[in-house]
Amino acid sequence: MAFIAILSAIAVVVWFYKSAITVGQNGVKWSAVGVVGYWIAWWIVKLTVVSALTGLTAKGAFIGFIVLLLPTLAGLTTVFLVRKRLLVDVVNK
Repeated sequence: MAFIAILSAIAVVVWFYKSAITVGQNGVKWSAVGVVGYWIAWWIVKLTVVSALTGLTAKGAFIGFIVLLLPTLAGLTTVFLVRKRLLVDVVNK
């Protein structure tokens, strides 16, 4: 699962950089905000939700796979909302 998390983090960096350049902002700053937001959300879910649900992983491979994907999904949801907020801030300037 670490491979999927790392690929997602790289995709977030590229996505935020391209979004920032499109609206005339600093791409490096936006990328840093995006990747930090992703990893904070990822770790919070990993240490809380996944730790609490580790007993389910023994019941089936599919459920275990879904539980291990939860941090990545939470991180991507977080950066989607962060990007949306950054874009709203740029428009309202």
